[in-house]
Amino acid sequence: MKKNYFLLSGLVLASCFAFAQNKLSNTNMTSFAPPAALSSEAKSLDPDFLKKSKFNSKAFGDSLYYQDFAGALPLNWSVVNNSPNNFQWVWNTTYVAGQFSTNVPTIASTTAANGFMVLTADFFNTPIPTTGAVPMDTYFESENINLTSGGLNPGGIPSVWVTYQQAVRYCCNGSNKLELHVSSDNFVTWTEYDATNDIAVNGAFAGTNVINISTSAALETDIKIRFLSSANSHYYWMIDDFAVIEGPENDMELRTPYLEFNFDYAFNPFYGQIPFDLFPPLPLSGEVYNNGSNNLTGVRIEGDIFHTSDTSGLPNTGLGLVYSTSSSLLPLQSGNTRDTADYVVTNSPRFVPPALGEFRVDMIATSDSVDQNLGNEIYSQTFITSDTVFARDDNGYGGGTGPGDYQGGGTANGDKFGTMYIVESRTGNGVHTIPTSITFAVSDDVDNIGVEILPRIWSWDEDSATVDAAFTGLVASSFIPYTVLASDTNTLLTLPLDFGPATTLGMDSGQYVVGWEVTNFQLGTKQFEVFEDASSRPFQDNVTCFMDLANTVAGWTWVPQNPVIRLNMSSLPIPTGLKGVSNSSTEFTIAPNPNKGLFKMTVTSKEVVTYNLNVRNMLGQVVYTDVITVNGTVTEQMDLTQFEKGLYFVSLENGAEKIIKKVVVQ
Repeated sequence: MKKNYFLLSGLVLASCFAFAQNKLSNTNMTSFAPPAALSSEAKSLDPDFLKKSKFNSKAFGDSLYYQDFAGALPLNWSVVNNSPNNFQWVWNTTYVAGQFSTNVPTIASTTAANGFMVLTADFFNTPIPTTGAVPMDTYFESENINLTSGGLNPGGIPSVWVTYQQAVRYCCNGSNKLELHVSSDNFVTWTEYDATNDIAVNGAFAGTNVINISTSAALETDIKIRFLSSANSHYYWMIDDFAVIEGPENDMELRTPYLEFNFDYAFNPFYGQIPFDLFPPLPLSGEVYNNGSNNLTGVRIEGDIFHTSDTSGLPNTGLGLVYSTSSSLLPLQSGNTRDTADYVVTNSPRFVPPALGEFRVDMIATSDSVDQNLGNEIYSQTFITSDTVFARDDNGYGGGTGPGDYQGGGTANGDKFGTMYIVESRTGNGVHTIPTSITFAVSDDVDNIGVEILPRIWSWDEDSATVDAAFTGLVASSFIPYTVLASDTNTLLTLPLDFGPATTLGMDSGQYVVGWEVTNFQLGTKQFEVFEDASSRPFQDNVTCFMDLANTVAGWTWVPQNPVIRLNMSSLPIPTGLKGVSNSSTEFTIAPNPNKGLFKMTVTSKEVVTYNLNVRNMLGQVVYTDVITVNGTVTEQMDLTQFEKGLYFVSLENGAEKIIKKVVVQ
């Protein structure tokens, strides 16, 4: 079982300033693919309807009601705006863009040409009012929808689903409401269903969404529905080809499947790559839902893991099937009561990789009954066991993300951003817990150029009372900041970790946040950001990406992103050009060392050369700076008596070389 932990009171989405996030990627999230439109007319437009449904019952998939919004807002449908403005749902045949959605196309629904419902929240907030963005609070409501199929089902039917096509993106908080409401008593009471397809804040989805509304519509004769948008202030929502259909009797759905790396932690990330010696015994997990009207027995999760290729990456070079597992059996009640086998975990022994290379995990939820809706009960995922590389991404790069996206005017000195890694040495070999460098997938944004950053690793403890308190110390860093160049954009940039206890003693078992801190930047809207891995973001655990904005007092908070930040361990060499000490002809000495804060620095060069002289403390903060020109021998008297005792780094830097000396102040 996962260990107990305190509720993190600081888990607040730091996205209230996210209006500048137009560069974030459109997350291409997948769900099971039901029919796009379900009236007889729509079936004729979609000849693969029967093939995609894959149902064995004549009832499942039959349309009880269909609306394609042809020509105007349908008769007896209504639009309601709960705010004293004109920011509301409308019928249209085009999408009117706003300042953060200029390249968004019209919804690609089956019948988009004859019109659809649209809420242009971005347009309504362009430009952003001086008093702040205006949140939406509007819904459109259907006419009365009869579920008796013309009297053929006078008592209603036991399983009712809704399907519709949509294009949606919203801002700026996870508590915003984009919901489908269903009522059987003319909205005296109603049930609320998430209509976003579970996309993250600022993510996007375009496609077909399906919702099981049996909890409110099963065995009812009539219902009404509403689509409500409340509190979100930006982007868009388009809806078309709405249908109410008969649901299945037997339908097993596998939701939130997960590879439980670091199972004993409450918050644990998914890894696209993980070093072999740090690979923990792995169980598989997921939530199993009964979407049908019948109770189910013999429910369980099964999983197979295949070694598909060796370290060459070539196909058919792996060992084949290397592991099979399943969970214990259990029953599930019908979907009318939304019963779920919450958090089913496969049994021991857990998976341990037999070799390096790529692996594929195939999972399936099964029961004693024949599944009438095939496709939503299976899941497949790949990962790599590497020699030295820790990576949370799977190379599905999208838009950029970083602290500058959460505040106006770019970044600020002291901004921090990072993602979680958990270190657990399976072999007990301490050398493999030593971090050597961090790799950043720098985005293609020109605002990256000129920003100065330090790669950082902080220790983190999930049992703390708040997210901010969970940061328990800096364990690794570089003592020379790096200034991002034009050639670094749209590339993988690897920066060395030069000091900190972890770089010599290794990382103890536990959670760490790997990222960067901004130490300087050019004036304007400069910011440092890395690509987000949009393809793996949907199945990353929450509370595993963090940000600390220097111009606020909030401290560290978590944000729903998956930045491409890789941690390199043990024997990975430091790239040429990034080493802390160069092969210089300049002689550089410090005496005495150790000292009480007073010492002489002597620099000798046979050539005329100019250096930036910097003194940094153990946190990488510059405590003294100067510019010196050497032509022969230069001696400077240094005074650090006003600073705390400890280790300092004196560096001579220019565009050609970096020379570093350590000095101990006692």
